[in-house]
Amino acid sequence: MTNSPPKNTANSRAVPQIIRERRWWLLPLALWGCVVALSLELQIDKIREQSTQVAIEGARNMFRMVMLTRNWNASHGGVYVPVTPATQPNPYLEHPRRDVTTTDGVAMTMVNPAYMTRLIAGMAASDGGVVFRLTSLRPIRPANLADDWERRALEAFERGETETTGTEQGPYGPILRYMAPLVVQESCLACHAKQGYKTGDIRGGLSVSQSYAPVEASTRNGIRQTTLAHGGALLLLLAVSWGLLELLRRRWFELAGKMGELEEAHGQLLQSEKMASIGVLAAGVAHEINNPVGFVNSNLGTLKTYTEELIALLESCRAGTATEADFVAAEFDYLKADSADLIRESRDGLERVRKIVADLKDFSRLDQAEWQEADLNAGIECTLNVVWNELKYKAEVLREYDAELPRVPCLPAQINQVVMNLLINAAHAIDERGTITVRSGHDARWAWIEVADNGHGMPPEVLKHIFDPFYTTKPVGKGTGLGLSISYDIVSKHGGRIDVSSTPGHGSTFRVSLPLLARELTGQTTP
Repeated sequence: MTNSPPKNTANSRAVPQIIRERRWWLLPLALWGCVVALSLELQIDKIREQSTQVAIEGARNMFRMVMLTRNWNASHGGVYVPVTPATQPNPYLEHPRRDVTTTDGVAMTMVNPAYMTRLIAGMAASDGGVVFRLTSLRPIRPANLADDWERRALEAFERGETETTGTEQGPYGPILRYMAPLVVQESCLACHAKQGYKTGDIRGGLSVSQSYAPVEASTRNGIRQTTLAHGGALLLLLAVSWGLLELLRRRWFELAGKMGELEEAHGQLLQSEKMASIGVLAAGVAHEINNPVGFVNSNLGTLKTYTEELIALLESCRAGTATEADFVAAEFDYLKADSADLIRESRDGLERVRKIVADLKDFSRLDQAEWQEADLNAGIECTLNVVWNELKYKAEVLREYDAELPRVPCLPAQINQVVMNLLINAAHAIDERGTITVRSGHDARWAWIEVADNGHGMPPEVLKHIFDPFYTTKPVGKGTGLGLSISYDIVSKHGGRIDVSSTPGHGSTFRVSLPLLARELTGQTTP
């Protein structure tokens, strides 16, 4: 799979680089992978926490069961059980009736809550690997002395903690430890009053210890399952995302192609409208050129006659037959003065032709199809000269130029075409004889051109459609309805806008605003 765009796509540059080149797709996909990895890490932490909490809750329940058993025992003042090798009299229990014999001769010994806890702990350790034991900082039974972890827990209970949990390394692997305090109750004082305890004191705690291996096994299983789920989701999402990006890439290239075709069609339409406008102006331009050419031709004919007369006189002088009276009869002084006038008038006429041709060239800017800093006032003037024949019979043209107008970045030929369309529309809006005012101005951000007429104006229902393609109020065959639409597109591509105000019976004003700061509009040329 290649990263290069289709070679036959002329508008591939219009496609964003992140869509055009697949290597950029790795960035969001990698970002999504990081999100999934973070989610996996959070899930693993949650699984570990939940597994630990489940184990702690199990130890807490075991503590509650032992406490229920102890409380039951204490509520009965201890219980008697037969003396067996496993259940010997408790040497740490000081009670006058610790050992008794039944009427049938069975030796019985009293089992108090502490002794019962030790006996149950022994059974639990041999059966399920759970170890719990009574412990204290001041035990009656030395074996109940707290180890380091239990001592820290008991000290924490003295500071108000209600339970303590943790993990430690045991002889057969890590173990989970839980401990809660034993609070002195009234039934406890029979054995512990001599130690100075009062009701409500913390006399010790009951610790529960169990292997952490089952917790780790459960945790590993949960981690494996969530890892597989995240991995599968990531792979599925990557495949779907890549497929969607491929589809988006293909659609974008197709859209770029369609946009290219649309741009080409728009360019052809613009060129067609320009040619149609030039066709409309051709007769007027020809008239403007024919007038000076006509009188130059007439002047040349007169100069030819004068030249022939002067040559004849000079020939007579050389032959010695001409006299001063002949020169007087030929009105030599008049010929000399009139010839100078004819030459001057002819030069003025030729200068007029040259100016018209130069304005036509400036109007179209055939040799300047790239963006440049343009003088809008000069562009307006050359456009006025090109369309003068369309205007001079309909309106007086007033010029109100901004002498401080800075140069504007634009495509001059296209802006000239906009001005031409507005001037011709202004002339067509005047029924008999009127006034067209052309203004220019600027502020800190914008430069503008205004074309105002005092023609018949436009009602609101016409005003809202004037920029629609092919919309025209002229008779069939008198207009294409593309002039203002194309003008709107040209100004929009320059980053500007066209504003219009019109009052029926009082005329219309069009303002073309162009930004003074150059825009990033590369690749646009004159159609």
